[in-house]
Amino acid sequence: MRPKMALSRQKGFTLVELLVVIAIIGVLVALLLPAIQAAREAARRSQCTNNLRQLSLAHLNYESTNGGLVHMAKYWYNNVAGAPESLGPGYHDDHPGAPGGWWDDHGWYIPLMPYIEQAQIANAGDPDAALSAAVNEPVRKARVVTHECPSDIGLQENEWAINIWARIRTNYMINAGNTVYGQFDMNMPCPGTESPRLCYFGGAPFGPAKPTSLARLTDGTSNTLMMSECLVLPSTPGWGGPYSDAQTALGGQVFTGWHTPNSNLPDALCRRGGWISNVQAGFIEQGIPLPDSEVNMRSFTVEGVSAPIGSYGDPLGHRRQYIAARSHHPGGVNASKCDGSVAFYTDGVSPIVWQSLSTAWAGDVVDQ
Repeated sequence: MRPKMALSRQKGFTLVELLVVIAIIGVLVALLLPAIQAAREAARRSQCTNNLRQLSLAHLNYESTNGGLVHMAKYWYNNVAGAPESLGPGYHDDHPGAPGGWWDDHGWYIPLMPYIEQAQIANAGDPDAALSAAVNEPVRKARVVTHECPSDIGLQENEWAINIWARIRTNYMINAGNTVYGQFDMNMPCPGTESPRLCYFGGAPFGPAKPTSLARLTDGTSNTLMMSECLVLPSTPGWGGPYSDAQTALGGQVFTGWHTPNSNLPDALCRRGGWISNVQAGFIEQGIPLPDSEVNMRSFTVEGVSAPIGSYGDPLGHRRQYIAARSHHPGGVNASKCDGSVAFYTDGVSPIVWQSLSTAWAGDVVDQ
């Protein structure tokens, strides 16, 4: 008789061994995840840098073609001939067919389109019509990824259900100088500085109503900021204020050097009571300090006569606004200079250095 073969017994993993393996894998993932996230953020920051470089070169090409950098606001002056006196200072009627005044103005966003290979978008509208005009609706609704920082939440719809106002919130702003949107002298020291002297407007590469020649930037193009970032507010069905609104000339199309990047201090935005309830949750979600009240914003007064015409005769405080550069890049923001170069500026940059970089002809160039 053939002997019976002993049945072989297959041995598997015990529960303890399986738990040990899972624990080891978990530890490895925990060790690798920060490196993976850092690599992804590095790629996103690199794409943001490329966006800023493309936009900055577009500004330089615009300057070469038109004899100056594009206006930060197409219409600006308050007391335009023919403006109804009943509206008071701060309003004007030089927008053909416009339903409003300064709140319906063009910024730099659309004129730059042909210089970033988006001429079809600019050609779809009418730059001489009010921004809210029906002819400009397809321009306002066009999504251009060059204006999107990949570290943020993406391009966002703004007042989308209201055809005359619908537009896109974006991530990049131009430099309006070291003080406020109105580009006037301040009656207080620059924030973060110990100097008792008052803060005077030191020039900017972008101004209202007319182009600014690079020849005016006597501080040097390599010492003058051109563009930087802001954080995009989430979509709002109603008006969400001027922040991250670069298409218009409500003040959100520019940043100033009044506060350093990602400052914990709030920005100052006008008519806060008319829109803050619509977008307050968005400020909190994005980690942006809630904007300052109009009372504090309008406490600034003009010193001297360096301000552009009409910049301080604004009863709504529109031109007393200031917005700091902000981003979701850990530790700082990307910003370009007027020579087309792009660099990363840390949150800890000296206020004096940041103010100096924000000016264009103040003669205050300092070591960076």
